[in-house]
Parts: sequence; C-alpha cells; structure tokens
Amino acid sequence: MKKILSLLPVLLLNLALVSAEPVRVKNVTFQGNNFISTEKLLLLIKSRSGADYSEEILREDVKRLTETGYFAEVAYHVQPVADGVDVVFQVKENPIIKEIYITGNRAVKTSTLRKKLGVEKGTLWDETKLLAGLEEVRKLYQEKGLLLTEVSHRIEPREDGIDVFVEIDEGHRRNITAVVFEGNRSFPASRLRKLMKLKARRLPFSMGRYKEELFEPDLSAIERFYKSQGYLEAKVSGTQEPVGRKKLLLRIRIEEGQQYYLGTIKFSGDLLVPETELRSLLVLAKEGEVFDENKAQENVNRLQKFYSDRGYIRARLQALPEPASEANRINLTYQVEPGNTYTVDEVVIRGNVRTKDKVIRREVTLAPGDLFSGRQVEKTFGRLRDLNYFEDIKLFPEFTVSADQANLVVEVKEKEKTGMLLFGGGFSSVDKLTGFVSLEQTNFDLTNFPRFTGGGQDLKLWVQLGETNQGFYLSFTEPYFRDRPVWVGTDLYRWTRDWDEYDEKRLGGDLRLGRRWENFSLGFIIKSERVNLSDILIPSIVDQAGKYQKNSLTTSLEYFRLDSKLFPTKGFSSTTTAEYAGGPFQGDLNFWKLTLEEHFYYPLPFKKVIFHSKTYLGTIREMGDTADIPIFERFFGGGIGTVRGYKERSLGPHDPTTGDPLGGKSLFAQTLEVLYPIYQEILKGVAFFDVGNVWEKAVAFGDLRKGAGVGLRVVIPLFRTPIQLDYGVALDRKPGEDRGRLHIGMTFGF
Repeated sequence: MKKILSLLPVLLLNLALVSAEPVRVKNVTFQGNNFISTEKLLLLIKSRSGADYSEEILREDVKRLTETGYFAEVAYHVQPVADGVDVVFQVKENPIIKEIYITGNRAVKTSTLRKKLGVEKGTLWDETKLLAGLEEVRKLYQEKGLLLTEVSHRIEPREDGIDVFVEIDEGHRRNITAVVFEGNRSFPASRLRKLMKLKARRLPFSMGRYKEELFEPDLSAIERFYKSQGYLEAKVSGTQEPVGRKKLLLRIRIEEGQQYYLGTIKFSGDLLVPETELRSLLVLAKEGEVFDENKAQENVNRLQKFYSDRGYIRARLQALPEPASEANRINLTYQVEPGNTYTVDEVVIRGNVRTKDKVIRREVTLAPGDLFSGRQVEKTFGRLRDLNYFEDIKLFPEFTVSADQANLVVEVKEKEKTGMLLFGGGFSSVDKLTGFVSLEQTNFDLTNFPRFTGGGQDLKLWVQLGETNQGFYLSFTEPYFRDRPVWVGTDLYRWTRDWDEYDEKRLGGDLRLGRRWENFSLGFIIKSERVNLSDILIPSIVDQAGKYQKNSLTTSLEYFRLDSKLFPTKGFSSTTTAEYAGGPFQGDLNFWKLTLEEHFYYPLPFKKVIFHSKTYLGTIREMGDTADIPIFERFFGGGIGTVRGYKERSLGPHDPTTGDPLGGKSLFAQTLEVLYPIYQEILKGVAFFDVGNVWEKAVAFGDLRKGAGVGLRVVIPLFRTPIQLDYGVALDRKPGEDRGRLHIGMTFGF
C-alpha cells in the first residue's frame, strides 16, 4: 500500500499529460547543494518556471548536471501543485579538496606535477579529472626515461572535505645499453644507428637516456630510409627490453622485402606542353635506378608546381604505379588533369590587428586580374617573412562561384611586439668589449599617435660604449613613401674610434632616397660629416692629423634574386656603390670610391647544407687638391669580412718604420663557405676558405693571401645578424705572423 501511495503523484501526473491541456512547470528548486548556488545551477539546465513539463528535458538536465563533475549523485522528483507541477532536483555534492599531497617524487619538481594534475585544492572533487591528470604525470615520467614509474592515489575524508594523496614510485631511469637490429640484410647496423636520435650509452659522448617520445619517430626514420632505397614493402618494429633495473636494450626488427627499381615513365591526360618539358622536371627519371619513394613524391610536387605557376591551381596530378614485366621493376604513369586557369579576384587580408592592410598588401606580388602563380605566392611569403612582423603566415586560394577566379587569402598572426628595447654587451676581435642600448620599432607609424605602430616604418636609436668604439646612431626609414616602392630616410650619428695607432671621431648625418623594382633597386645617399683625426702614432701619416669636412653623394645599384634577404639559402645578389666626395659638394676631401659586393647561395644535396660565395672588390682614388687618401677612408684587410686567419686590418701596406697597417686604395676578397645545421636554425657550423689582399694602388692577383678554417653561427632571434665565431689558419703566413687566429664578431645591424 505504501509503494502504491508513493507512486500516486507520478500516476496523477501521467494522467494529466494525456489530457488536452499541457502541464506547466511552476517552480524549479534544488536540494542538497551547499557549495554551489542555485542561481548557477539554473543556468546549467533547460527546465524553467512557466515552461511545458517534459520528461525528456528532465533526463537531459540530469545528464548535464552529472557531467559538470560537481555531484556524486543527481536525481529529481515531481510534485503536482495547483495549475502544474514543481520540479525538485536532489543532488549530492562531491566533497571539497582541502589539500593535495604528492610524495615519492625526486626527478620532477612538485610544482611541475601539480600543474600536470589539473586539480587544485579548494575545488570540488572530480575523479575523472584527477585520473586524466595522473595519466599526464605518467607521460611526463616516460619522456624523462623513467619507464617503470608507478603513479597511484588515495582519498582520506575530513570533516569538511577530503585530502588527496598522490604517491609516486619513480623506479629507475633507464639508460640504453645497446641497440640491436634483426633482419637487416642490406644495410649494416652502424648505418641504421646513424638514422636514430636515441643512442646507446657511450660515455662521455652519449648518456644513452631513453626517451619514449623518440622511439617511434626513430623507427619511422629507418622505415623511410628503406623505402628511399627501393624497399617499398619494408616494415620496421621495435621493443624495449629491460636489462637489470637501470638498463634497457632496444631491439629493432626489420622486414626488408624486395628491392624495386624504376621501369618506364609515361604521361597521360591533357599535358598542354611537350612531354620532354615535363620530363626535364623529374628527379626520379632514369630507367633502372633504385625506386626512391621520396623522389617519386618529389616528381609529383614538381609537376604540381609547374602547372600551379601557370595558373592551373586546381590541377590534379597522380602518380599511378604498376608492375613492369620484370618482377622487381615498377612503371610510373603521371596522369595530368590541368583544369582551368585561375586569375586573382581579390587579395583578402586577415588576422592583422596592429599592422595596416596596406603594409601587407604592398608585399603581395599578385594583384587582382593577375594569373595565379605558385612562384609568386612563394615570393610573397618570403617578403612577408622578411618583415619580421608575424609569428605565422598562410597564403592560399579561396575559391568562389566563378570557374576561373579565386581570392588570394593572406592570413597572418602578428607577433606580440615588433618593438625592442635591448640592453647588452658583446665582444668582437675589432671593437673589443662593448656595451649597448638599442631601441627599435620595425613596424613604426609616425602618424599613429599615441601607439606609433602598424605603418611599416623603421625607427632605431643605438647607443654604444666600448673599449675602442663609443657613440650613438639615430635612424628613420619610410620604406614606401606615398605608398610607392620608394624609400626615404635619414640618419644622425656620432662615433669615436680609439685605434691603437690613432683616434678617429665622426659627427654627421645623411638623407637617403631610393627606388625598388622587381629584382633591383637604385639608391642615393647625401652625406655630410665632420671627421677629427688625432693622436697619430704612425710616423708616415702624422701630417694627416686634423679636422676634415666630408660631403659626398653615394649611388648604389643592387640586383637580387634571393629566397630571403634576412637568412638566404638560395639565389644571387650584387651591390655596386659609387661614392663621390668633394667637387661640387665642396668640403676638404675630394675622391671617388667604387665597391662591388656579390653573394651567391646554393643548397647542396645534403641535409640543409648551403654553399655561400662572397666576392668583394673596392678601389678609391683622390681627385683635385686632395694629395692622398686619409687613413680613415682606406681599405683594410684581415679578419671577418675579408681573409680570416690573419689579424684584423693587418693585410696590405705597412709603415716602413713601425710596421703599423696603413690600409690601401684597392681591395679584393673572395670567400667560399659551406654552412650546415647543428641545432635547428639557431646553431650552424661553417667551413671556409678565404683569399684576398689590400694594395696601395691597383689589384695584383699574383699577390694574394689565403686562409681556411671552421666556425659557428649563433642566430639570436632578436637580432638580424648572427654571432660569428671563426678560427682561421693563415696559409700564407709571413715571419712574425700567427699561425692561426680566432675571430669573434657580434654585429648588431641597424
């Protein structure tokens, strides 16, 4: 009878539901919520006062409340009242976490583990959340090579909540004692080990730490290697086998399969160009060569780029392999479906907050109406990257309803800051110990008060204090004057150079104007400076002491085809400058100076290895009443920039009495370098060979000095030039000269 009476409200409610009139919810209340307010809970559910009663909505509300993690139990009951029903949710709250204790950890800080757990004291207990956090802790220990770590937890109730105890048994860090290969018939284990980042313990060269996250990538690297050698069916697997308590053996099993070679290559579809033109693009093309899966994909990429550069941005290229008549050969058919050519409808810019649209748009080499070109998209990417304003840059076509037009979307993510205030110091072989303060905004906007950012202008103030070099430099450049590829700028500077043989002070300024075209630029600099030469210790030029007013016009012509101006890896650049001082510009000095500087970069067929050639030529001649070129305008050789292995400024003419360098009127220097990555883009190695000299009059190629050596390039993201550390050996050493020399350069360009 009691059970029947308890079901009576529900039966009455069901009878009401089948009546013509809908049942209304009069009130929604909660029971059992001590820590979480009713107002907050009402926001989490759909049941509302005045709404139609619905069992389905109530079940959904229970599910929503349960998924919050606030409650151990959630139920509801319905009470019939006049003109409707009251809905009462009965909840049992999870207890409050009063404290979290972590014990047993030695290899990982407690603060680090607390962050991984994802739960904090003072919050409601949520076991699902804690279990996920414990799994993150296990992964962290795996990454550190502690594979046997066990993580557990227990709960202890308190009067006003619970305490959570996380107990860690770290076991032992595992070191790799050996890497054993099985099934490798075609390649020795020594060759395969070089493909892996995980190494066996070989003190002092390798600690042999095992890191779980590197094992699978190592196996994939070995498998990719096999497939690049024609073993297209190769499979690589591996296991970790404990050896004692602290060691681990890696066993790698290889199923090589058959080695395949390239058969014939055919083309099908609408090629649009002679087949020979497409064949010339292929890197896997010679019948009988090892079938390299990477090269086969590179073939597809090159063909895709070929058609994309011609506006066929939706071209479909497929490589269709098929067995040849010989069992170990594979024929390839490249099927081409070019589709339509596309032109640019609009250039759409997204993601920029501070940088003005026009600053981005002027670097885009495609305009509405232009034929889409993959080459131009790559060039645009390089130009935007060189601005150094953005963390991320994406360029892609956005197709519209038109069959032959698409938008070019430029999507950027701006860096937090493009302005830099730097304090620092450095050392170079020439300037010795220096300290500096630099304030620079590379995305300056003179018209944007008070933020002064977003206009693409460059403003820099540099103050330097050092043993031999002190002064300041203030520079402003508008790279697109009146929104045209014309730059204007000005510089003000004051420098003091305390050479061992003399002191030199310069105070001056200049105005700059130039114009850029597709691959070359023409620039002019009008300069006026006051030079004070004093404390001369070189007998043959003591009469040069005094003050000079120098007024000059410098013309520069630059040709460039580089993939990046900041950090080039491919291409060529040539800069010719002609400076004319005195004459109609007046002043105390009358001379002309010509320089030529050429750079050539070429990626070698190794792992990101770059060949670099630099050629530098210069000559200067006096005019009018200037009897001789003063020492501060002459060329010097030796060290970074000319011939390494020799003391800075030591090459060329010397004073016959003291042997001090006098500089010369002609210079030639040729550098050949090979740069190779050591760690990402931050650290690179270099091997170099330099040849050159300085002469009093004309260049004499029969009198060249040579140097060779190795070095490092450390790239600091904040600066635009790397730190150089080079050790050069003097191959044409004269009596009294060092056999070799360490050269250090920290050039912070502005």
